[in-house]
Amino acid sequence: MILQGEIMESNFSDFFYSQFKDKNFAFLSPYNCEFGQKQIETVNGITGVPLTFKKDGADFYHYHDMKNLPDSQLKQILLKYDYFLYPVYGEYFKLLHRIRPLFKGKIIGITDIQTNQIAYWSIDDLQLFTDTLRLYDYIMCTNMDEVGTLQVALDDTRKCQYTGWSLYPEQLHFPHIKKERSIKNGICVSINNPGSFNRDLLTNLQTFRLLKQRFPEVRGFMYYMTPNKKEKIRNLIDSLNIKDFELIDEVPYRECIEYLSNAYMAIHLYTFKVVGRLAQDCAALGVPMVGTVSNLPNRLCFPHTSVADYGIDDAVELATRLITDKYFYDKVVDTAINSSLFYNLESTQKRIWSLLNYDKA
Repeated sequence: MILQGEIMESNFSDFFYSQFKDKNFAFLSPYNCEFGQKQIETVNGITGVPLTFKKDGADFYHYHDMKNLPDSQLKQILLKYDYFLYPVYGEYFKLLHRIRPLFKGKIIGITDIQTNQIAYWSIDDLQLFTDTLRLYDYIMCTNMDEVGTLQVALDDTRKCQYTGWSLYPEQLHFPHIKKERSIKNGICVSINNPGSFNRDLLTNLQTFRLLKQRFPEVRGFMYYMTPNKKEKIRNLIDSLNIKDFELIDEVPYRECIEYLSNAYMAIHLYTFKVVGRLAQDCAALGVPMVGTVSNLPNRLCFPHTSVADYGIDDAVELATRLITDKYFYDKVVDTAINSSLFYNLESTQKRIWSLLNYDKA
């Protein structure tokens, strides 16, 4: 094994990929996919993680296709693999307790949970959670603020570290950076999700409403609008008498990025402890975001426009300054783009390499 200090900085991704060239990877996907089909996804999301390890991706298995298989069939499938990329999702824990004794390779956990929600779990759920965390060989945390909480379950806390996942900004975002943007392009206000919860919707809508009172020409939009929620969100917005606000239908990720790249700015006062993908995408596109300090991407990429949780008045003042002060606007843009490199492939691979070699440091 090559020591980390011996690796040439300019060649790290080649080195990283070479270490797994002859290894076989499986990935448990939360989305429908062909059973055991090799997939490569260049995306800011959990399905983009396999590409970080292997240029040809991994064999994808949908959780719902795996959970009802008998142990004998699971064992035969698992024999093919050296590594299993396994999301740290509560609903997947019971299956992992079956897989662990059957699988002789390494299981790498990838977190993608709302860490703040752990406070609402029952004691039984907490017991299952901590018992399950011990089954992973390594845990890739994608929210820096969750690391200490997850480490409580582990005797050796070094196996659980912040790595994030790659944003692939050079491929996905940088080609869409705009030299100039107009306020007429509109403001991205929060983002939809298919689940039953909302992303601090009222806080974000009130921030937009107050900003529009100052600048009547301002238009807003919310994108990635799933069919199951569009009508209800439309009715809510109309009932609040918020004007000039468009709901953009769900489209593939690359089209979302292209659409988002046109926004003049984004408003996302999101208090959940999560990955922070909208902030990441905005940063890599050079779209200024007014957000909260709740998540790393806001603190890292938008230090000049991050406010306290529910800090509506401060958010409106910062959004106003972005509209009226071009020097400030450009400063926020430059800081965001440069900071987004923290999430590129090589930087992410270095953090993962450190995790996988925690016992060799």
